[in-house]
Amino acid sequence: MRISLNWLRELVDLTMSPEELAETLTMAGFEVEEIEDRRTWADGVVVGKVLSCEQHPNADKLNVCQVDIGRGSPSNIVCGASNVKADLYVPVATVGTYLPNVDLKIRPRKLRDVPSEGMICSLAELGLAKESSGIHHFEQDSLKIGSDVRPLLGLDDVVLDLTSTANRADALSMVGVAREVAALTGAQLKLPDVPEILAGTDSSLTVKVSEPEACPIYIGTIIEQVKIAASPDWLQRRLQAAGTRPINNVVDITNYVLLEWGQPLHAFDCDRLLSVVGTDTLTIGVRFANPGESLTTLDSQKRTLQEQTLLITANDKPVALAGVMGGEETEVFAETQNLMLEAALFDSVAVRRSARSQGLRTEASARYERGVNQAELAIACRRAIHLISELAGGVVKVQAIADLRPSQATATRTIELRLERVNQVLGPIDLDVEALSPAATTEARDMDEDVGELQPEDIERILTALGCTLTPVRERVWNVTVPPYRYRDLEREIDLIEEIARLYGYNNFCDTLPAKTEPGYLSVEQALTQKSSRHFEPLA
Repeated sequence: MRISLNWLRELVDLTMSPEELAETLTMAGFEVEEIEDRRTWADGVVVGKVLSCEQHPNADKLNVCQVDIGRGSPSNIVCGASNVKADLYVPVATVGTYLPNVDLKIRPRKLRDVPSEGMICSLAELGLAKESSGIHHFEQDSLKIGSDVRPLLGLDDVVLDLTSTANRADALSMVGVAREVAALTGAQLKLPDVPEILAGTDSSLTVKVSEPEACPIYIGTIIEQVKIAASPDWLQRRLQAAGTRPINNVVDITNYVLLEWGQPLHAFDCDRLLSVVGTDTLTIGVRFANPGESLTTLDSQKRTLQEQTLLITANDKPVALAGVMGGEETEVFAETQNLMLEAALFDSVAVRRSARSQGLRTEASARYERGVNQAELAIACRRAIHLISELAGGVVKVQAIADLRPSQATATRTIELRLERVNQVLGPIDLDVEALSPAATTEARDMDEDVGELQPEDIERILTALGCTLTPVRERVWNVTVPPYRYRDLEREIDLIEEIARLYGYNNFCDTLPAKTEPGYLSVEQALTQKSSRHFEPLA
């Protein structure tokens, strides 16, 4: 997952350099494969204003521009873009600037006998698009001429390409990574404030789940008076940093919440859904496909459905592959006015089988396959509704919920943890390195020893930082209640011990070897098997 440090800093008080953070995360089991310093992409690019634009005297497709870049006299710049004109605010690469994405250093030069002192840039030349049809120009008025363009383009950022292990589904979200960073560094966590949503219920929308094991909870919300438009720049920049292409405000919001909370969402055009069913009321269903059914998905592929394919239906007509991809017939488009927003919890196995049966793998299916945190489903849904109301003018009309979980209590578990077992498994602490807590080493240092062991204070500090609640049972024994977002991977005492080692730092433990060693040998059965195999080899 691609982690924007600007976004991460809004979720956790982070003061470490990108390199220090990458080292900390890697040592904690989250490999940072690449540090993408986007600040270098436009180092030396400033805001300029095109004062005049005249036809090049010796070339039909070139223009000669006078551009104010805040350095006294205007710069003479030859530009070949068809969309350049006077009074535009544009990004200008000044002389001496190196643009790494196109491997170009800007030097004074002559183009068809006309001197050019700089270059007016497109988004492709700045690394923000694969290709561009012309130069980029800023929509804002009265920008400060000569100022750095990087804050305006989201290029004052560093992106970490982070790989998490298969058991850490919670780390496939910005909130999950922020929690991890807070636990590792002791920094303050600042999760987004998600307001409550007031939604009524009526017969215009109902939810019917035929497969409760495959979909234990489904939330459908009708939102009216939506205005489809381009997302604000801040939202587009965050999606681009995460490697996601902006589309429109509604689709971008669902992708944004997916990245922020790790919860896949899908927005249907509500009027198109009603057109498909041919009635004024809508029944959203979840079931497996029947033989012979088909669905054209958002990638314009008509797919023959198999019996293990989990579907979203409207009045029993297929409209989406549950947890994988929506249907083309009901997608949000430029004229959409009313939405049906889906927020659901789908079973990992059901989504994996469904995705494989269609040869599909999406950002949504990848998260469902690892396991989505059911405790924060409602939070993610409210977050999306709030953003749609704020950025697209949506008004919530009605919400229908089918909650078929055996117990609607928050998923949690309690595990007994013994300090004796922790130290037995992890071994002594090397006092030659800097320990994270003086409590672990005080007694050993008083005795001039080179090793110590973890103390109760260390265990309580580490597990509390991870969001666990500890209740003492007896001396050096606790009942540890696991937070809902770690419910899937913290199941046994040994899992808690692994977390203690990870956060305390593997490099803070002694290198130890077994006290005794003995040469290996084969059992009688193994020796006879090998001898028989050699005997029959010539006959093979």
